[in-house]
Formats: sequence, structure tokens, C-alpha cells
Amino acid sequence: MAAERNISIYQGDTYIHDVTIANSSNAAIDISGRSYSGQIRLYAGDSNVVANFTTEVVSGPDGQMRFSLSPAQTANIPGGVYVYDLQETNGSVILTILSGSVTVTPEVTR
Repeated sequence: MAAERNISIYQGDTYIHDVTIANSSNAAIDISGRSYSGQIRLYAGDSNVVANFTTEVVSGPDGQMRFSLSPAQTANIPGGVYVYDLQETNGSVILTILSGSVTVTPEVTR
């Protein structure tokens, strides 16, 4: 089951979220060789993708990965509440590891 984490994004800003993948004993799992992808949509069944996260493994042996959005990406997301999830691909196994709501606050300074 995916962990739930609601996130907030300020429109026009860089968004960076660091994650450590750990087992039930809270020990980091080596994620070397795994890949990640994530999307934001208005609702889970929506066919339109609001944004695709950029993902990277920061330190595989330490279980550290990052997902992010550029200022250009966040500037194009209208203020509101959305949903997202983050999936891990490990060989032929795909697992949703994180999900929740995304609150986008409209920017004032442009």
C-alpha cells in the first residue's frame, strides 16, 4: 500500500521532494537500478496529465530518490487541488509508493 503524503506547491516555484525508501524496520532499501515516475492529475480517473514529475535516484545504496518540478512546470498549473502518485519500477514489478493531494497556490510575483 502506498504511503500517503499531501504536498503543497507554490505556482512558479521550483518544487523538490526528497524521499528515502525504507523497509518496515525503517532501514533504507538499496534502490540502485530502480526507476521512478509520477504524475499530477485533477482526479485519479482524469485522462489529462497536469504535470509529470522529474525523478532521479540520488543515492541508490541509501534508498534516496527525488521527485521535482521546474518553475516553468509549476507556473503552468492553475491554482487548485489535484492528486498525484509516485511509482517505482523494479524489473517487471511496478509499485505505487507515494500518493496524496497536491495543493497549488497561485503566485503573486511574476
